[in-house]
Amino acid sequence: MNTPLKRVTREEAENVALGAFSFLTGDEERLGRFLAVSGLRPDTIRSAASSPGFFAGILDYVVSDEPLLLALAKELNTKPEHIVQAHWTLSPSEFE
Repeated sequence: MNTPLKRVTREEAENVALGAFSFLTGDEERLGRFLAVSGLRPDTIRSAASSPGFFAGILDYVVSDEPLLLALAKELNTKPEHIVQAHWTLSPSEFE
């Protein structure tokens, strides 16, 4: 039986996204892949980080890659479901 995802607060979701961003930038290979997929460059990250969808984009990226999601959950000492819940808070489905 599937249980619905529990909503987390926007602040909590943004904190998860910040943790994810720190995790991505803490490893050259992970950061390189994130930059390649997102189209960002090292010199554009700062301006992109101030855009409203930046946190949602980070979590979109993380939840689309299961091994990355699991590694982040381990790093943040949380369940992958919590990260997915944060993703849903920042990027709600149009089918809710």
